[in-house]
Amino acid sequence: MAVLLMTPGKPVSTESLIRKVWDESPPANARNSLYSHVARLKSRLHGAGEDVRLRGGSGTYSLETDPENIDYHHFRALCSRARSVTENGDVDDAFRLYGEAGRLWRGEPLSGLSGSWVVHTRRKLENDLLTGTVERVELELLHGSNTDLVPELYDLVNRFRFHEKLVELLMLALYRAGRQAEALGAYRQAHRRLVGEHGAEPGPGLRALHQRILQGDPALLPESWRGTPGSWRGASGGWRGASGNTPLTSLPRDVRTFVGRTPEINRLIDERIREDAVTVLAIDGMAGVGKTALAVHLAHRLADDYPDGVLYLDLLGYDAEHASMDPATALERLLRLLGIPVPGDLDERVARWRTALARRKVLLVLDNAIGHDQLGPLLPGAPGCLVLITSRRRLAGLDDVHSLSLEVLPPQEGAALFGRVVDSRRALNADDVARVVRLCGHLPLAIQLAGSRLRHRPAWSVADLAELLGRNDRRLTEIRAGNRGITAAFELSFNGLDEWQQQAFWRLGLHPGADITADCAAALLETDRAEAERLLDDLLDHHLIGEPRRGRYRFHDLIGEYARLLSSREPESARAEVLRRVLDHYLRMADTADRLLYPHRTRGPAEMSGASGPGTGIATEEQALAWMNAEADNLLLVTRYAADHGWTRHAALLPRVLGRYLDVWVRWAEAAELHTRAVEAWRELGNWSGTAYALADLSVVRRQTGRHEEALRLADEALTIQRALDDERAVADLLDSRGLVYWQRSEFDVALDCFERALRLRRALADRHGQAASLTHIGIIHSYRGDYPKAIEYLLGALGLYRQGGDRRGQQVALNNIGEIEFKLGNYTTALGHYEEAGSVYPDMGPQNKAIWLNNVANVYQLLNRHADALECYRQALQIHSNIGDRRHEVDALNNIGNCYARMGRDEDALVHHQKALRISIEILDRREESQALLSIGGIHHRANHHDAALAHFKKALAVAHAIGDVHQEARTLDEMGTALADTGEKARAEECWRRALGLYESLGVVEAELVRARLAR
Repeated sequence: MAVLLMTPGKPVSTESLIRKVWDESPPANARNSLYSHVARLKSRLHGAGEDVRLRGGSGTYSLETDPENIDYHHFRALCSRARSVTENGDVDDAFRLYGEAGRLWRGEPLSGLSGSWVVHTRRKLENDLLTGTVERVELELLHGSNTDLVPELYDLVNRFRFHEKLVELLMLALYRAGRQAEALGAYRQAHRRLVGEHGAEPGPGLRALHQRILQGDPALLPESWRGTPGSWRGASGGWRGASGNTPLTSLPRDVRTFVGRTPEINRLIDERIREDAVTVLAIDGMAGVGKTALAVHLAHRLADDYPDGVLYLDLLGYDAEHASMDPATALERLLRLLGIPVPGDLDERVARWRTALARRKVLLVLDNAIGHDQLGPLLPGAPGCLVLITSRRRLAGLDDVHSLSLEVLPPQEGAALFGRVVDSRRALNADDVARVVRLCGHLPLAIQLAGSRLRHRPAWSVADLAELLGRNDRRLTEIRAGNRGITAAFELSFNGLDEWQQQAFWRLGLHPGADITADCAAALLETDRAEAERLLDDLLDHHLIGEPRRGRYRFHDLIGEYARLLSSREPESARAEVLRRVLDHYLRMADTADRLLYPHRTRGPAEMSGASGPGTGIATEEQALAWMNAEADNLLLVTRYAADHGWTRHAALLPRVLGRYLDVWVRWAEAAELHTRAVEAWRELGNWSGTAYALADLSVVRRQTGRHEEALRLADEALTIQRALDDERAVADLLDSRGLVYWQRSEFDVALDCFERALRLRRALADRHGQAASLTHIGIIHSYRGDYPKAIEYLLGALGLYRQGGDRRGQQVALNNIGEIEFKLGNYTTALGHYEEAGSVYPDMGPQNKAIWLNNVANVYQLLNRHADALECYRQALQIHSNIGDRRHEVDALNNIGNCYARMGRDEDALVHHQKALRISIEILDRREESQALLSIGGIHHRANHHDAALAHFKKALAVAHAIGDVHQEARTLDEMGTALADTGEKARAEECWRRALGLYESLGVVEAELVRARLAR
């Protein structure tokens, strides 16, 4: 049985079986014994089903079954598929396939059997198992799995004691898990085994890895894990000044909780190395970001390089109890620190200070500065000294200064800081810590305050603290410890603003989006753009707002909450007026952009137009698209805010003006949410026309996401309303939308009826753009039904109307579909020309249309034998469809990739893609792609001589194609069925299939008819 299982479908001679079963010592009655064994196997296999048969004849035996019914062959196929999907970047699918393959192995192969053939075969099976396992482990190591692999690798190394690749993988997993000593120990054990039992040294690969681990080579780590280079360290030595005495220092202690900041420290150290002038390093940033901690830490690091003293002075720029220090007072403090008499005149103090520092190496830390006027007199005048400055303001007025704007901590460093503040001995759940750090906005002061509070609450867990901070509108009040709170730090910065800046700050806090531009700020502040830009720059200089991208400003989480806290103290009427201006601004801008991008779109009754106001600054289609792309996230947040806070009119209008953009750029999940809220808003307003348009918009999204029944229900509800309102243009749009749902369900007759009814209405309304859309859709249906001349006629009519109306998007769609028909007719060069024109007439097509276009171009490349180009386009299309959740077109791309692999002779890779396409097409009820997948899988079985399986798939494909009325697919299936039947000797049935295929091909007028006619003539 084992011999036959290794070669399913292939005859094995009696002599070969005897030799493999009994080696060179068969019994005298070997043939009779073999016959008895075979008879028992036939009896046992009788109940296994029709797909397993043990056949004998002409001195041979063969086991007839699909190889994948046998674990070993199924294992190899799964590994092959895993390799294929890995090439396409589908790592999750590869992990699934390798895991499924691994689960097929249970115990020792051929356990309980003996003989030279068994030993040889067992070794082969184990080698295949090892190959698949090594491939999986290498893939897991590549994607970050290390610790979980260690036990498995130890077990494999123990089982296969001289397999050096397994030792390498074990060492790498241990090293990446931080277990360097164990990794080196694994090498020593392997070395002892190889030398002791084989007298051979390890191979060059294993030896090289050993050396790299000894040296701690960071390149062995995944890129995402590699840290920054080691910190620079000053020369060692004592603290001796020029006089030989211990140098003066007034530097505060370096706190034990300081963490991270390695890149910032390295940058500051690099910038201080100059001999010709005083080096001035300025660290600016928002309140609580850790400027002072960094400056003090860096000063301690560099102290040995400045033997004449390390001086620290707090300039009190942001102190609740003291006024900021003026230059004269600051110089007085510094001179007294040095024991130098203090003159009364400011200029004399400056001169004496600079004379004292001349030809000396002093490090000076000036903390909490408020501006360049305060700092200028304090700077040394001769080279040799280093000045570190901290400020909440950008010191743009200070000449020849190296500035570093300090940002909040990365998540890992924030978690490390929290752990140091709380207590290293306390158990801390990593997820809870991450949540607390996030709620603290990764701001060091906030993390320290929260950690200190937890440290002194032994009954609390980190989860308790996270729950407390997560309560709405409580974060600022809860981030405190003792009499210290985060709000006090922000208040000091706020108090440094003038009255107009303070008003701008709290008004900006009401903005409901993610970030804000100068145009939006101008609307919100009721001023012009130039003044808005000046105010934003002022707040930016004070680090009360950030500019993460040019021209786009945003608050840090906690600063934004502080701004909203301040705004809550203003009269409700003032807050409402600010919000109204913001919402009107976005509605007006979005409506302008929508009209430029989609000028032919039905807009509804007059009361649906946007808010009035000043010019938008959007004058072209390109500007409109750029604005929409930049503001899309803000528009979604603003619309949600309007719906949640009673701005019903804006909650109704905004989704309508955003609907087409969200559809084209496949933001379907957000669109569904917004249109659902719009339906509710229009109903609340009692506006039935608006309700119907919102229902129609929601129906489009449901269709795009494959929820066809809901799409039809919503469209029907909207249709009832629009018919009652006698809005015939809206009725035509809804009929067209319903037709698209039925088209996607492969119900072509119903779809055609909807499209033709829509066309009649649009002609009566003289709606030329609507007519073009209807003609396009009717042409597509005729193409699917195999009437290519009529399809071309309708599509050319649509193209003409689109060109007359200057609609480049419409032209692109029509040209793409014309190219597809030319492709089916075998006019590949002509088809490619249409596709290229489609790509050039409107290159800024949305992702869905881009992927469809790529797929069509690839189809031509495939038949022109440009397989590499075809696969590249198919894979791009597949990636886009997968990313946007367009499963219908994802199936099309999968089938096409499979067909391309098949043309390249890579049937195993082809099968992987067709099987995935079949699974998805059944899930989403796409019967056309289901038929295509079945046909292609049947072709693969045919080429592998699995004739029964091939015919079974062809019959299923034929039934589906006939049911949906896809004539071309039906003809292709009959054609391939005929070939499969001919190869099994059933000539009469084959010719019947070919004749039926020929009749269909001739009705279509396609090139395949000539091939079938020639086949029948032979």
